[in-house]
Amino acid sequence: MLNSKTPKYESQKIVLKTIDKHFFKMLEKRDLLVLDNMSQLRNKIIACDLKIAISIKKRAQVTKGGYNYILEEMWDWRPIFHLNNQLLPKITSLQMSSETVEN
Repeated sequence: MLNSKTPKYESQKIVLKTIDKHFFKMLEKRDLLVLDNMSQLRNKIIACDLKIAISIKKRAQVTKGGYNYILEEMWDWRPIFHLNNQLLPKITSLQMSSETVEN
């Protein structure tokens, strides 16, 4: 049975843990920046969102089942400011097509 903890290959367990750790670290950093001063730190917040998007894409590549078995927090993530859809994971860009994102 597939689950979110299973990499495609046994040798990728460390990669999977590292991606998850990086995702949560960047998410926490972004949340602190948003609380601090969102308008002045716009570029730093966008940089964090891009790193988070890359983490989600990498997790889907490594995980058995791709996007179907990524972490729930990754499914729920949305960028604060508008980003080009090509830079976002496909699950986020598809879900955002029906939502409004702050500019």
